[in-house]
Amino acid sequence: MTKIKILSPEVRGKIAAGEVISRPASAIKELLENSLDAQAKRIEIDVTDGGKQKCLVNDDGIGMSRDDAVLAIERYSTSKIETVDDIEDINTYGFRGEALASIAQVSYFELETSDGKKGTKIEVKGGELKGVVDSHRAQGTRIKISNLFFNLPARFKFLKSSQWERRLITEIVKTYAFVNPEVHFNFGESGRGILNFLSVDSIEKRIKMFFPRNIVESLIDINAIIGHVEIFGFFSRPEFFERHHMSYIYVNSRPVRYPRIYRTILNAYQNPKNPPAFILNITIEPKFVDVNIHPAKNEVKFKDEKYIIDLLTQAIKKKIFSRTAVVDYKPSGIEMIEREGIKKAAKFIQETVMPYGSEEKAKVESGRDSDEFWQLHNTYILSQTKSGLIIVDQHVAHERIIYESIMKGKKGAQRLLFPITLELTPEQYRVYKKTKPILNEFGIEFKEFSSRTIVLDSLPADAQVNREDISGLFDEINELGNLIKEKGEIAKVVACRSAIKAGQKLSIIEMQNLIDGLFACENPYTCPHGRPIVIKYTLDELASRFGRI
Repeated sequence: MTKIKILSPEVRGKIAAGEVISRPASAIKELLENSLDAQAKRIEIDVTDGGKQKCLVNDDGIGMSRDDAVLAIERYSTSKIETVDDIEDINTYGFRGEALASIAQVSYFELETSDGKKGTKIEVKGGELKGVVDSHRAQGTRIKISNLFFNLPARFKFLKSSQWERRLITEIVKTYAFVNPEVHFNFGESGRGILNFLSVDSIEKRIKMFFPRNIVESLIDINAIIGHVEIFGFFSRPEFFERHHMSYIYVNSRPVRYPRIYRTILNAYQNPKNPPAFILNITIEPKFVDVNIHPAKNEVKFKDEKYIIDLLTQAIKKKIFSRTAVVDYKPSGIEMIEREGIKKAAKFIQETVMPYGSEEKAKVESGRDSDEFWQLHNTYILSQTKSGLIIVDQHVAHERIIYESIMKGKKGAQRLLFPITLELTPEQYRVYKKTKPILNEFGIEFKEFSSRTIVLDSLPADAQVNREDISGLFDEINELGNLIKEKGEIAKVVACRSAIKAGQKLSIIEMQNLIDGLFACENPYTCPHGRPIVIKYTLDELASRFGRI
């Protein structure tokens, strides 16, 4: 007797349904996509018990005739494609013809629809058709799902709390609402309103309806069309470091998980500690993207991924870090001068830094010969701006300057007047031998004596180190593990070890040079390790803290 058996249609149906519908949120996702494909302008969603007891989606789309409605609950029935070749030209959310059949297989399913001529109501229980009757509803479709996974207890027991499932549904609704601003989305649970997105004429207005002011005001729009690719979206400014929940990636308005696109965005911002806020929609001809990867349709693959990655990186760099600015300090004030016509890579403009004033009393009390800068606890540099105040962390600012300098090959090595002699441990000496060629590229040069004794002879321009820094340099490089061969990772360690330290007192000229160098950098807002460099306070924020507004 054979051990291998062919599964019954009932078992096959439940297994297939489980691939498409894993929880209430995935059922809502499929129903929302059907409503959007049906050109709905108003979609109402209501759930009970986080969707475990009931999920209801009601729309005003084009609806279906009776014949289409009956076919719609059959597996692989779809109006979106007919042949295999059609998969390469998909312009709709749905196309596999599995959603309604999968939902009906594992629930009490009720579909009520009208194409504007005749209404139809269909009831299905666990995949078995129970009845087809007339309905008097207006044009559109209403689908009600009850007792999800009633016949699939193995799947039901893995659902989480009602609150958790509701949160997932809320995120699904938001995800589709942002990229379809012309559609009115209304979501509630047991009659209690949760989300209500009125229809608007742009994604920007939809963003303003939901996200707080601090996020909205930090956003910069990108709209780049290059060949057959359009990159559209909103990205936070480089100096935005607040926590948020705004990370949305779409391909042809389809919400997707695309880890490499996400990493590309982080890399463009040079991997800040807190990721940037963004909503990104990449529009490309359907034949250049594969959407038929997973039954849930939330993964895609570009046929020329590297090309898209390069375009996205260029678009972010050009717009977010778009124009070069230099802080030019003058006796009459500190003004921002834009360099026009410079062909090299552009950078983002930092707002003009202004001197505090020239009141003699302030000069006498401060004990300084200038009011342009203040050093707080020998660690932070403060300066007034047109709209408020900026605070710069001197260590990470210098770290950024050194890092960009050595990565661009502008090492400008300086000979030490008093070379530093070190006797390395066997482990440190091993690291030294392995990284010596890269360190030489950075302008760090050594002479070797007997055994494990070396002499530091030169450093990159502006670097400041002592014996402990150099010893710690090799220890820290050793901790990189497999990344020890990466030039950029070693540069981060070198920049950190050779930068001005917290607690180091600086003169006015030193502070001025530091700020000059910082805002000449490609990214003056985060250090190579992702920490913020500049914190900005507006006058409105200060007034609010003091209760003025």
